[in-house]
Amino acid sequence: MRSIFYATLLFVICAHGVSGEVNGNTASALTQAKAAMGTDLDRAEALIEKALADTPNDADVQFTCGRIMGKQAENAIFSALSYAKKSLRCLQRAVTLQPHNTDYRKALMHFYLGVPGIAGGDKALAWQQVEQIATIDSLQGVKAELSYYRETEQSSQYEQLLATSRDTYPDHAEFHYRYGLVLQQKQQYGEAMDMFEHAINAPEDDDNTFVMNAYYQIGRTAVFSEQQVDNGIKALNHYLTQTLDSRRLPEKHWAHFRLAQLHDLAGNESMKKQHFTLASESNDKALQRELRKRNH
Repeated sequence: MRSIFYATLLFVICAHGVSGEVNGNTASALTQAKAAMGTDLDRAEALIEKALADTPNDADVQFTCGRIMGKQAENAIFSALSYAKKSLRCLQRAVTLQPHNTDYRKALMHFYLGVPGIAGGDKALAWQQVEQIATIDSLQGVKAELSYYRETEQSSQYEQLLATSRDTYPDHAEFHYRYGLVLQQKQQYGEAMDMFEHAINAPEDDDNTFVMNAYYQIGRTAVFSEQQVDNGIKALNHYLTQTLDSRRLPEKHWAHFRLAQLHDLAGNESMKKQHFTLASESNDKALQRELRKRNH
C-alpha cells in the first residue's frame, strides 16, 4: 500500500485541532498517544482507542486517530486495509466535527490521493475537499489545489497555478520557492535563482521552512549551473548557521556536500576537502551514493 500520509505528514503533522470538552483522562491519553506515535505505534493505538471511547466527539482525538491508523497501515501487511479504513473513518469524523478546519480537510484530501481505491482512495472525493477548503480560506484553497495537481502529476496545471499564485500572493515564500523548483527542473537556472531570491525575501512563511529551503536551493542551483558560485556559497553558509527541522529540510550534511562541490568549482581545495569530510559523516544512503560517485 502506498504511503497514506506522504503529504499529510509534511503539511499537517503539527496541526492542532480546536478540541471540544474533554476530560482529564482523555486529554492525558491523547497527549500520550501523540508522543508515542514516533516510538511505539501499538501503544499509540491503544491510547487513542481509549481516548475515542471516552470522547468520540472530539475532533482532535479523531484526527489523531486518523494519523495513527494511517501510520499503522503503512507498516502493516495483512492488516493494512483494515487500518486504512479505520484511518479514513477517523479523518472523515474529524471533518464532520469541525468542517471549517482546513488542516483536517487537507489530511482527508491527501488520504484520498494516497491510497488505492480498495482502501478508500478517490480522486473525485479529494477534489471535493479542495473545493471545500477554497470556500473556507482562499489561500489554503490554492495550496490544496497545488497539492492535488502535484500528487496527481498534472504538471501543466500545477505550473500555471504556481505562476498566478506568485502574483496573487507575492508576500508568501512558498509560491516563489515552488516555482523556482519547477524552473530548476527545466534547467532554467537563472530564472530559478531569481525565484529563490524572491522566496528568501518574502515576509510570509509560517515556520521559515520555505525560506530556508530556498537558501539551500540557491546553493544547489549554483552547483548545477556552475554559475553564481559565490552566491551559492554564501547561501549555504547561512543555511548551516540555522536550526533546521530535518523533517522538512535537507540535513546539514547535504549542505556540506554542495559546499564542497562549489568550492571545487571555485578552486578552493582546502575548503572542498573540509566540506567533503563533513558530508561523509552522514548516514544518509542517497548522500553516501553521491559521495561514492565522486570517488570513481
